[in-house]
Amino acid sequence: MTRKTAILLTVIVLGIAVGAVLLLSPRPKDASVSDSEARQAEGVKAKEITIRNVTKDVVTYKIGPVGAVDKSPERTLAVGVVDRIPATETLVISYMKHNTEVNYSLYPGKAYSFRYDSYGQIDIWVGAHGREDAVDLAPYVPTPEAVVARMLEMAKVGKDSVVYDIGCGDGRFIIAAAERYGARGVGIDIDPQRIRESRANAKAAGVEDRVKFRQEDATRVDISEATVLTIYLLPESNELLRPKFEKELKPGVLVVSHNYEIPGWKDKEISTDTVTDPDGKEHSIFLYKK
Repeated sequence: MTRKTAILLTVIVLGIAVGAVLLLSPRPKDASVSDSEARQAEGVKAKEITIRNVTKDVVTYKIGPVGAVDKSPERTLAVGVVDRIPATETLVISYMKHNTEVNYSLYPGKAYSFRYDSYGQIDIWVGAHGREDAVDLAPYVPTPEAVVARMLEMAKVGKDSVVYDIGCGDGRFIIAAAERYGARGVGIDIDPQRIRESRANAKAAGVEDRVKFRQEDATRVDISEATVLTIYLLPESNELLRPKFEKELKPGVLVVSHNYEIPGWKDKEISTDTVTDPDGKEHSIFLYKK
């Protein structure tokens, strides 16, 4: 083999090797594909960012990827409405505050809310009602058993009752209604951990055949079957849900609320009571008739 032939063969072999490496190497990500789209293509599950408007004004804002929010379309959020944005990455929200455009990062799977700050300006807050401990309509605060018993008593729960509990927590209202009165019940909570606890507690109490627990958004769930509705929510949540109560609940349905009134329902209030728990704390109960 001549020197010239050897050099030529070496060049051919090197060319084949380089080509193989290029074919086997991963392609660089197309710059035109967003990180969110790429993550979705890789099978990363999107989580909702929820934004609730608990102000008395329509809110205008933009939301989009980091560095590109200015290119996103403008959105409007009506009073009491929730926007739900599927996301696989951090997004940036942009809106006007004190006549200045402000930007904040929002994270997949988190709840946020527009509400007024101490100066009366609209601002974004962590938590559906500006409370980080409130995943959606209220933080999880178990109702004392004495209060549960009195609320069910005031609502005249019986074997023919269908009790719905919005924000059911560990299921104690629904389970007590089934266990003590033979009622049927449906508990609704957006937190999967609470639903797991409720189902386990219902099984332990032996009332699984009379109760159901559903992980759902209370603003979307159908409550028209209820003959009794129990709630322990934030005041803003009661006001937010009032139109739903008025639309879906049948005439004569009893609504019993722990600690907080339902704004605008004074004409429907039929009684109130106060219960002192074992720690000496007083709890208010408001009973309404639709």
